[in-house]
Amino acid sequence: MPTRARPVLRVTALVAGVLLLAAGALLGAYAGHGLVSAEVTVDGVPVETVRPAGAGSGRPAVVVAHGFAGSGRLMRPFADTLARRGYVVALPDLAGHAANTRPLTGQDEVDRDLAAVIRYVRARPDVDPGRVVLVGHSMGAAAVVRAGSRDQRIAATVAISLGDSAALTPPGPRRLLLVVGELEPAGIRSATESAATGGSRIVRVPLVEHVGVLYADRTHHETARWLDDAVGNRPERPVIAAKQRVAAGGLILMGSLLLLVAAAALRPRPRAVRPALPTREAARWTAGAVALAPLAGLAGGALLYLTLRATVCGYLIGYLGGAGVALAVAAAMRHRGARVRPPSWRGVAAASAFAVACLAIVVLPIHVGLTSAVPYGPHRWLVALLTLATAVLLASAHALAGPPWSAGVLAAVLVPVPVAAAVGLAPGFLALVAPLIAGLLGVHLLVAGLAWRAGTPWWRTVAAGALMIAWPVATALPIA
Repeated sequence: MPTRARPVLRVTALVAGVLLLAAGALLGAYAGHGLVSAEVTVDGVPVETVRPAGAGSGRPAVVVAHGFAGSGRLMRPFADTLARRGYVVALPDLAGHAANTRPLTGQDEVDRDLAAVIRYVRARPDVDPGRVVLVGHSMGAAAVVRAGSRDQRIAATVAISLGDSAALTPPGPRRLLLVVGELEPAGIRSATESAATGGSRIVRVPLVEHVGVLYADRTHHETARWLDDAVGNRPERPVIAAKQRVAAGGLILMGSLLLLVAAAALRPRPRAVRPALPTREAARWTAGAVALAPLAGLAGGALLYLTLRATVCGYLIGYLGGAGVALAVAAAMRHRGARVRPPSWRGVAAASAFAVACLAIVVLPIHVGLTSAVPYGPHRWLVALLTLATAVLLASAHALAGPPWSAGVLAAVLVPVPVAAAVGLAPGFLALVAPLIAGLLGVHLLVAGLAWRAGTPWWRTVAAGALMIAWPVATALPIA
């Protein structure tokens, strides 16, 4: 890059980053405009309630249940839509998720929490107990279908991405709407089709998958219209607010990345810009390690899945840790006899500061625009363990192959995770988590690439990458 162009690029990135950050913050603040939110605890269940500003009684109410690895915060766009249409909305954190530290032991815990929140909503003085409805996604969809089947006082039920048709038991919920994304896994689409009865309706939302269906305008429009018809609600403002919060988080993420670009030294390394190709010996060690590391990961995942009370997260800790140890052994044998210089305190301080900055780049947008990223109770231990396992994997891959070739090593080692989930060798939910992990890894490699280009040693980026990947995943996966 020409020398004169670098200051212009740096200033452009700085200005654009600040503008995007400001736009994201304003959009996130505006998402709750005209609404009143409150945090309550109902029989041990943390619940966020959202209602229209101003006095009112006899309002319709809706309880919105999130899915596995979700949170009440993930479902907040439905509150933004429905509360502006006059509803009192309750967003619980179900067992094992977000602020609910009670372990998720099975569907009975979910049903218990949901029933407690329904009782609380019916008893509110501003709610008409005869106009209570339910909305649920994935695991929450099965829960609201069961609740609606047991309690015929529920005026209507909306099940989004229902993956368990067995949840539908006679006589079934009153006025059941089934919503499914056309890009969702075949099992969810077939379960939704199987749950259809004479009194239900199916809506297939195009071009969305299991999470994207929550932010589709079509999903919000069909849900709001279905509930309005069931409870006789005629909103003055038929608002659809599906994407405001996720858009705010996206703007904050892009702005943060651009500020990092502006802060980084944009000039190439003093030495060759293109890294040298690996030697034949290094290539042999790398190929052998890549072949064996997934096997070690599968063994470690199975071991922790059986011993750690965290199911999916336990498996992931075992897989990343086992694969990382295998790569570490290969790297140690390749570099045997080499002299290792201990890091200086300045290097450790720089790596720590970089880790904190990168963590904020990822966690803040996720918490603002997507789901809860705050670790509660045992989630703190899961964050620590998954961060350690991820750090071992990143450090071993970089030590074995060196950037940027280590990116290919990481990809080859992680590809077997969704494959194992698909064939039954790992928890099936990992197939849905895999895109999130891949996206977080991509953000890490982008940020680390800027640091490497500026001459930062790879080891200073390991803690940042481990936190960027592990923190959002560990806080989302439930305590089980």
